[in-house]
Amino acid sequence: MSRVRRDGVGSATAGAISVAWAASAASAVMSLSTLATAAVLALSCAATAAAQDVQVQSSAGPHYVGDPITIQVVASGFEEEPTPTVETPTVEAGSLRFAGVSPSVSSSISIVNGKMTRSKEVRFVYQYELLATRAGRVTIPAFAVSQGGTARETRPLTFDVKRVPTTGMISLSLDLPKGPIFVGQKVPVGVELQIDREAERDLLSLTTSVPLFDVPSLRFVDTPRDADNTLEIRTANGTLRLPADAREERVGGRVVLVLRAERTMIAQSPDAVRADPARAVITRGTRFRRDLFGQRQATSVERLMSEGDQVSLEVVEVPRDGRPPSFAGAVGQGFTLEVSADRSVVQLGEPIVLHFTLRGDGDLSTAGLPPFDSAGFFDADQFRLPEEPPAGLVDERGKHFEASLRVLDANVREVPALEYSWFDAKSRRFETTRTRPIALSVGAAQIIGADDVDRSARDAPVARNDRDVPEPEESSAPSRATERRDSLAASGANLAIETAPARVLGSGAPTAGADAVLPALYGVSFALLGFAAFDARRRARDPGDVARAAAIADARRGLRSAREGGGAADLGRAIRGLLAAVPEAASGEVDAILGECDALRFAPGGDRAALPEALAERAERLLSSLEKAGEGGA
Repeated sequence: MSRVRRDGVGSATAGAISVAWAASAASAVMSLSTLATAAVLALSCAATAAAQDVQVQSSAGPHYVGDPITIQVVASGFEEEPTPTVETPTVEAGSLRFAGVSPSVSSSISIVNGKMTRSKEVRFVYQYELLATRAGRVTIPAFAVSQGGTARETRPLTFDVKRVPTTGMISLSLDLPKGPIFVGQKVPVGVELQIDREAERDLLSLTTSVPLFDVPSLRFVDTPRDADNTLEIRTANGTLRLPADAREERVGGRVVLVLRAERTMIAQSPDAVRADPARAVITRGTRFRRDLFGQRQATSVERLMSEGDQVSLEVVEVPRDGRPPSFAGAVGQGFTLEVSADRSVVQLGEPIVLHFTLRGDGDLSTAGLPPFDSAGFFDADQFRLPEEPPAGLVDERGKHFEASLRVLDANVREVPALEYSWFDAKSRRFETTRTRPIALSVGAAQIIGADDVDRSARDAPVARNDRDVPEPEESSAPSRATERRDSLAASGANLAIETAPARVLGSGAPTAGADAVLPALYGVSFALLGFAAFDARRRARDPGDVARAAAIADARRGLRSAREGGGAADLGRAIRGLLAAVPEAASGEVDAILGECDALRFAPGGDRAALPEALAERAERLLSSLEKAGEGGA
């Protein structure tokens, strides 16, 4: 019984223990669940808080003046599109250049207790290069990264920049004008690097920088050319590789290698130019050992630097005193302006397209054409001019412009010689050139009024029928319909309708000579029929063909006169007269012949020069081809 009691007691105790353990386990489970929930919430809050994050880091030191320092801005947690924008800060002790951005997107899938979770990480790495210009502590302010309405900033970045010891084994210098220089003037700039042969033998790396090339108010032009050597220069926009000429010199008993490159500098505004000195930094080995392949390997290195002079240039505008009306921004030497027209024979009011080609040793990108109504250009009373000068296009042959104008005065005989002025920066004065005139043949336009329309209506043939026969109006001049009836009226035939019955029914007895009259009447009738056929054939010929043949005949007489001493002037007038009568004869060959005639005519002594036989033969072939074309059309 005691055992049973003990068992009972034990069972009860065990049951109590079991219940207590279950209660405590349930409490523990609830606690764990609460903790897990809290942890998940905390992680979610942390994830949300760190959803967008930006960091900045730099390459390991030591850092030196003139040596590029790599800066990275890492943006994570942003959306994949669009790419976040970065506001680049300004560094007072150097220049910061953006080198590019590298986006990366990684996705992962995890399965825990049958639950699948997807995650995606978006990361953008922005690369920058800092070129420190002076020694000491350099601070880069915070970078601002933004996407949509989200913005984050990095911490400021600070590091020490050391100054590289200077040496006379290398030098980098600039060859600049004394100044002042003018806005728009092309100025040659020479860059010369000198390095001792001894330093070149132990050279491991070379870095050059010219802060002048980063001045915003300056523009540089490089002419491509073949060269065996290049000079690499670091700038804020990347590395320049300039073709360079190499030579050796002996300086102070030492052999020096000289590399020289050239660029063209153009000032865009009258702002004084200030720039830090040009620098060259080299890394050379001081101790070496041989590797397994017998190659030299540096075991000890040193860095050396050379610095040039501070750059200071004065930039001024082109003088306003004495500036000609035909000046349009051209600065340089030897400018020329050529003008050509798409036609030389026009009617009053018809458009003429003029082509301008500007050439010269200067900055053509800023040179234009003066206002068309300015003094020395066009007369607004003779031509209808464009309101604004046209924009031009620059290529290897010069700068090209195109403008359309109309002749307003029938007395105009040429596109006049146009004045074009530029400023010579070497002589410091304005120069002017003139174009060659272009001869024009201007025909008066025919104006049709109400009288012409009324006369045309009266002259038009009227369809008639038996019931409606209107009487023609009286006129002092015969109408075209009357002229067409002249061939029948001249025959004397009586075509009137006889209405008197007595005469119609009169005696038909033959009279004396009736036998001879009848054959004569038949003969006259046949003659009239023949003449009418000839007259119809003559009238059926196209008047245009008649005018074309007459114009070609006149042109041949002009060619004959030109060969007999009239020269290019007579031939030009003959061809223009032909075009005025037969406009469809215009062609490229006609324009070429007229162009040569004008060139000979306006050349010095051209009015007395004989007509070249080659030009005369070309004109003869042209007239022959026009005659054949007219015969084929007929």
